[in-house]
Amino acid sequence: MDWSSLPADLLLAVFARLPRDADRARFRAVCAGWGAAAASWRPRPWLVGSRTDRFGRGAAMSSFWLSRRSRGGGCLVPFAAAVPAGLEFLSSSSHGYLALSDPMATPKAVALVNPVTGRRIRLPPIGFFKRWHDVATVVLSADPDTADEWAAVAVGFPTNCLAYYSSAAGAWTPLGFSAAGYAGVEHFRGRFYVAFKSQLCVCDVEATVPAVIPLEQLIDDDDGGGENVDTGRRVVETHLVECDGELLLVSVHDNLERNPEDTTIFGDDDDHDGSSSSSSDSCDGRVVEVLRVEWVAGGAVRLVRQEDLRSRALFLGRNHAFALSPEEFPSCRANCVYLVDQQGHLDGRVRVFDMNADERWEPEEAAVVARNYARRDETIFPPDDGRRDAQSAGWARRGWFFPKY
Repeated sequence: MDWSSLPADLLLAVFARLPRDADRARFRAVCAGWGAAAASWRPRPWLVGSRTDRFGRGAAMSSFWLSRRSRGGGCLVPFAAAVPAGLEFLSSSSHGYLALSDPMATPKAVALVNPVTGRRIRLPPIGFFKRWHDVATVVLSADPDTADEWAAVAVGFPTNCLAYYSSAAGAWTPLGFSAAGYAGVEHFRGRFYVAFKSQLCVCDVEATVPAVIPLEQLIDDDDGGGENVDTGRRVVETHLVECDGELLLVSVHDNLERNPEDTTIFGDDDDHDGSSSSSSDSCDGRVVEVLRVEWVAGGAVRLVRQEDLRSRALFLGRNHAFALSPEEFPSCRANCVYLVDQQGHLDGRVRVFDMNADERWEPEEAAVVARNYARRDETIFPPDDGRRDAQSAGWARRGWFFPKY
């Protein structure tokens, strides 16, 4: 029998039943026909994280698939990702790599690991990061598997310090940027961009002294122009994500407007079985604002508020943010933002913000909400995967990850 001539649907059925990601990677490498059949299989986003013990040390890594329940809500299904023992999760990088580190090593060095293929890329320590700095995000310019040269930007936390890495030089270079809070980084159209609150900056890595340069932001007075994004709500974190060839700036705000009739405010939930729960009426503050970056003459930008995501879903957390199409990846919901909320929260909850207006609202009310903020529609809790013990104090770091097969 010529195994390469098997029907594509039969090959796909075999591929989907393989128990490990490493087996799927080997399947794709057999021949062009098998690789083409595997390419039509749509993987699910992962939620990956490391727990910490009561002394702040990494205790264990956990991984979950995002899935959908028959009744429509989301859930997280535990599975054992193939990550090297002894390493802890820092963040999810781009191009199918996790950013991991050895918690016992000083200074802290980053290892890029592809959990599907097993490839590991050791990066040198970022010596100019303070001892108490943590590496919150690592974003790559290109796929190290295929590019001759590639670069990376790492973000330090809690006080943002940026580091630039070139594979050609093999060393980290500091970028002149410092601000308290969580900043988003994205590689877009050949350049690295950084966003903090509503300020968008470009990384000038070709200069004699590499720096982060703020971009001029235009605000028009008429209704057709850009948005004045100073809303009075405190920005908790900012993310940048490429979506359908455009750059989006997503701000997560504390909801400081404690109006009990404001249906964009929701409270905590107590369902911890890995499933989701719907919103409640108590006041608890997170709202999400999505702005599209519009490029204008002279290198300036205009931020335009988005009322929907064009049927896409965004995945935000301690990771390189990414967008998926629910038509191609049915485990996620259209026009929703999946936010890994409150990194140190004991239960590691995920909040799903729906940008669709509630059908119960009057059209005028729905229009007001849609123009401003996405509302939280459900909360998803990771189930017990057997890795949480008496020493676990909570989740140290968590982020979404999209595997590359």
